[in-house]
Amino acid sequence: MSNPFKSLFGRFSIWIALVTALVVLLLFLLANGIVKAETEQQIRSAVDTDIAGLADIYVSGGQDELAERVRDRIAMTRTGGASDYYLLADSAGTPIEGNLAKWPALSSENSEAGILSVAGKGQMFARATQLAPDLKLVVGWNLDSRDALLVKLRIAFLVAGLAIVVLVVGLGFWSTRRLRVRLASINAAFRRVGQGQFDTPVDIDDRGDELDELSRHTNEMVSRVINLVNAHKDISDHTAHELRTPLMHLDNRLVTAMNDIVEPDQKIGLINARTDIKNIIALLDSLLDIASSRAQKGDRTGLSECDVSDIAEGIAELFSESAGDLGIDFSTDITPGVRMMANPAHLQRIFSNLLDNAFKYTPEGGTVKMMVRPGPTITVSDNGPGIADDMRTKVFERFVRIDAGGAKGHGLGLALSQALAERNGLIIRCHDAKPGATFEISPERGD
Repeated sequence: MSNPFKSLFGRFSIWIALVTALVVLLLFLLANGIVKAETEQQIRSAVDTDIAGLADIYVSGGQDELAERVRDRIAMTRTGGASDYYLLADSAGTPIEGNLAKWPALSSENSEAGILSVAGKGQMFARATQLAPDLKLVVGWNLDSRDALLVKLRIAFLVAGLAIVVLVVGLGFWSTRRLRVRLASINAAFRRVGQGQFDTPVDIDDRGDELDELSRHTNEMVSRVINLVNAHKDISDHTAHELRTPLMHLDNRLVTAMNDIVEPDQKIGLINARTDIKNIIALLDSLLDIASSRAQKGDRTGLSECDVSDIAEGIAELFSESAGDLGIDFSTDITPGVRMMANPAHLQRIFSNLLDNAFKYTPEGGTVKMMVRPGPTITVSDNGPGIADDMRTKVFERFVRIDAGGAKGHGLGLALSQALAERNGLIIRCHDAKPGATFEISPERGD
């Protein structure tokens, strides 16, 4: 399963869930605060009303009548507006009548009110009042009903909140899934274009939205890419034909002229001219191959599973005889059975170019080594003069040469090798061999 945090739609769904949960939490805190404040206000009003009624009874009937009414209210247990707790006490706080064991920490002179704890009975809201210099009264209301209401409110919000979060996340997942499917088809189209497949357009749902517009633009872009690729191919083929044909005609004329010329010096001049023509044709072929390989980078068409080890063994066998003639110690270390998806002819040309380059710059008595490992990882190393740090990336550019040992060439061998490597999903890097240079071929990995 893919990581949801790496997906735009996965992160979007998670954010929807978090925002929805936060909104529900804020609504709960707001409702809880309002209900708590309103309930406490009602309790405060009930207690104050009860105290006012008892004070009137004391004024009209005296202390005995008040004590009788306190007993009646305790017996009623909050029916008819009665409170839960009463205590009638003298100035020292000694109980006269009531269901509280002692005077609470409230000032009767200031008619102080507050929330107090009652041993074994929870909390109460109570107010104290001074009825006479030697008589005071406290009335309290148990807060269990308020707390029970708040618990019910929390449960209701929890259930409703979970339902809302599930519903919103479900709708978000359904919506993002539809978007993901539509965007996946567009991404697949770009992926096919990158692989050289231009025959499958993006489906358009005809909903008139932004994704339909993006799909149309994608199809238009693919159509233009097809036209550009075809135009590039036509220009390349036309250029190759228009240049190669007259050069071949010129070469044939030089051959005819050589047959009619007797003087050795003149023949040498014609031979050099023919060599130059062949070099121009080789240069043209290399440039066209580089352009073609770069145009087809990422295109898997024409690639097949091949044995890299066998290809390397075959090329090494061809170069072994040349190594002996040049006085170079050529060795190989090839792991058998290394395979990959590639064009075998391209790999042969890459290996040949790198070995030819190594032999060209390795002096007599030097060493060249080719190694193949799974991955695949292919290295061609020599102990020649090496390549300067600032040139190790430039050597893969066209027409860049390292003038060492009087070597000749157009500076296209490594550029062509890199283009062919990229065509097959590989990349070539140059490292310092201390002494000499090492060229390493390995799979090209995206960022």
